[in-house]
Amino acid sequence: MRRYVTAFLAGLSLVSNAKAVEPWIFHTAHFDDDTVVSLGLVSNHTAERAGYDFDVLISLSQDNAAGAGYTDPGKHRAFVKCSDPAKVSVRGIDYPVRTSGAGGDDWKDDLWRAVCMPPVS
Repeated sequence: MRRYVTAFLAGLSLVSNAKAVEPWIFHTAHFDDDTVVSLGLVSNHTAERAGYDFDVLISLSQDNAAGAGYTDPGKHRAFVKCSDPAKVSVRGIDYPVRTSGAGGDDWKDDLWRAVCMPPVS
């Protein structure tokens, strides 16, 4: 019996550790039909791919005025290079990034800011 309790508690520990952490929203797009699409940073770690600084996973969620929401179950991979020439790579395509300005217009610029210029508290 003790073995079963130990196995059960170990299983609970694994389940609680597997809980999804809320992504950090780095870009939100608003559309005319009151649809809001949010991109979130799920994970961020040092890139193993040469020429990039970070390997990230991005989540996507959508809400509308009717209260219907959708969260894409997939996580989308991108690579980020912080130094010049700054870029974001998605599915093997490199996109140049504007490193100056307020941001908000292009999700790739906002991803670069979120990863390469984290807020200081």
